[in-house]
Amino acid sequence: MAITMQGSWTVQVKSKAAAFQQRFIVQGSSNGKDGIYDGVTSTSPVQVDGDQWTLVIQHKPGGRSSSWQPSAMRLGTPVSSGGQIVLDVSSNDSGGDADYNDLILTCRMTASASEYVVYGQVRSYRGYCFNPCFPWYVIDTWVQLKALLNYPALKKAVALTYPDRLQRLEKYRHLPLEELGPFTPIMLPTAVSPPTSINQTFSRVVQPQLGAIAAAKLNPDIFLDLGKLRDRLNWYCSAKDQAGLLLRFQEYDRTAAELAGGAYSGEGQREMLGLTVTDEVGNYIFRFSRDLADVVDELDDQVVGGPDLATQLRPDLLVQVMGGAAVLFETGLHANVPNLRRINLCIPEHRLNLGPACQGGRAIQAIGNIWTINGVGNSFDSEGRITATNVNSPKITKGAWRGKLDFFACFLAHPDVTHYTIRYRRPGSGWSYVQEELRHIYIPQIGNPNSMDHRVGPEGKNLSGSGANVPAYKNIESDGQWVATHRLRKGQLNSNIYAPNSNPGSVIFHIDGYKEVSGNLVKVVGADDTITLYIDNRLVKGDIASVSLGGSAPDECALFELPTPNAPISLRFKVDHSGGFTQNYRVAVLRGSGTPVAVSDLTPPAQPLNVNYDEPTHGNAFFGTFNGIAPDGDNYIVAELQPDSGAWLPVGEPFCAFAFEVYASTRATNGYGLPGARRQGVELVGIQLQPSAEE
Repeated sequence: MAITMQGSWTVQVKSKAAAFQQRFIVQGSSNGKDGIYDGVTSTSPVQVDGDQWTLVIQHKPGGRSSSWQPSAMRLGTPVSSGGQIVLDVSSNDSGGDADYNDLILTCRMTASASEYVVYGQVRSYRGYCFNPCFPWYVIDTWVQLKALLNYPALKKAVALTYPDRLQRLEKYRHLPLEELGPFTPIMLPTAVSPPTSINQTFSRVVQPQLGAIAAAKLNPDIFLDLGKLRDRLNWYCSAKDQAGLLLRFQEYDRTAAELAGGAYSGEGQREMLGLTVTDEVGNYIFRFSRDLADVVDELDDQVVGGPDLATQLRPDLLVQVMGGAAVLFETGLHANVPNLRRINLCIPEHRLNLGPACQGGRAIQAIGNIWTINGVGNSFDSEGRITATNVNSPKITKGAWRGKLDFFACFLAHPDVTHYTIRYRRPGSGWSYVQEELRHIYIPQIGNPNSMDHRVGPEGKNLSGSGANVPAYKNIESDGQWVATHRLRKGQLNSNIYAPNSNPGSVIFHIDGYKEVSGNLVKVVGADDTITLYIDNRLVKGDIASVSLGGSAPDECALFELPTPNAPISLRFKVDHSGGFTQNYRVAVLRGSGTPVAVSDLTPPAQPLNVNYDEPTHGNAFFGTFNGIAPDGDNYIVAELQPDSGAWLPVGEPFCAFAFEVYASTRATNGYGLPGARRQGVELVGIQLQPSAEE
């Protein structure tokens, strides 16, 4: 895997301890130093400049017909020595040992006040715990927050420092967590910050330390309880190294509220600094510069009560994990970064969406996170409906495929495959070639996102024998010059192209592997596979036709006068998916400011109000209310709603506003998840109790 570097470094061979020939390659320099250099200690040092460049080590095994092969590479730990920052890059060739001393390069740069180097290791973590890489109590996702709110100390701390998060969880409690929007990390300090003070040296008042005012609201007992909680949760947290992740660094300017001691919000201005990629064990290095104008900007970004001015003039950093152009995850704030700083990063595993590793058995491995190989709990019916029960995939039964599909495949048993094609057809029709563009991050060009080098395909190639020109893709699955994450992705299929909404159904996909020989593609025997997917991009639809009391269904601004506290209210509604891919429909009733009201249909024949697809009951097709009790010709059903509490109105309340809602979800997946429940209709009414005869 290529090592990414930034700025000016001198590269020199430190040692060679291998029988095989060794060499290193520089790409992306701005001073004409791109090239191939002998991996021997007599090679002159190479001064490399460039905003973004790469370093690759290769070896040539013995034998007359052998070719140069990439070596495994690992970053060492940079150290400050004699006015320089010094870093070793170790490598391991394909020989019998694994000692990472076959060729070692030393990279040096001049240390200065304007140059910064951050480095560390990136790991993913799983489990309901705080981010294990921060000294603060950092919560990274909605899922973590909701789980940790079960602990009273944590809930108190969040309520006092981030009340908006609790309000959002409460307001949208009926929505899946993934639909609550982006999550900015919650950063809770580990102790109360020192009080505001006057910096006498510079005769100025500096603002409170980040989070100081928010932290001061917390009782010391809360900090003690949070510490105990962290110790307990560490047992439920596991981590693993993450190779080949693309990291983007940003300099962060704190908001006025943060400068005043408020909690970290992530709403400050940002400056893009650059990109780097982790090595095979998750190590990274990133260099950036700050000029005088940048330092002057920091004068307005001071926080008092803690560090001195020199410390606070240092930059604040955010790190983002990128999936192409999309941000998969953003860390919390790393404040006041010195010129050489180790920053280990821990990323929630489920946010990385890493894709599958090659398991063999067949070429086509997965669609998204749903394995297609045998023995993992997932299966297809003859028409391509998917049933997925594997713990690492979204759960679905007899579902359709929808949206953009990540098509993962590998040629583990056929390492000579250099190119591949993907064809498709509808049952009874002829084959056509998939021609959608596929791009992946080519590490030597990460500083140039528009480079055509990031294009995997398709590219017209001639087939050996027939001479036919076909759209083929490069097989990059084992090429360390490409970012490791998702290198097995052979295509991103916009499913609507292959089965539009006007004609949903089964589509057959076939992949063929080829070896390029003298400019022509030769079919590799056995390097092929076929899969059938049932595609239906239509979403479930529905509406509320009426809400009525005693047979009366008023128009806008309805006001119901209840003859009895528990009088039934009739709801006529419809939910329908014409392909039979409804997952669930349900009725919800809210009162006042959004208080849920539990209701049931107690009038025979009772209408169920929360219905899930059930394979033994519905077979392949659950349409929605068509499968309910006594649907009419338009598939509407009627439910006679009564509150489970025995009264629509709370004790002592003569009137309240109510919302009657119907939600439904679709039984289809893109391999990563299912569409969340969507509200199909809402009716707002006022309800009051009729005055008694005595009144």
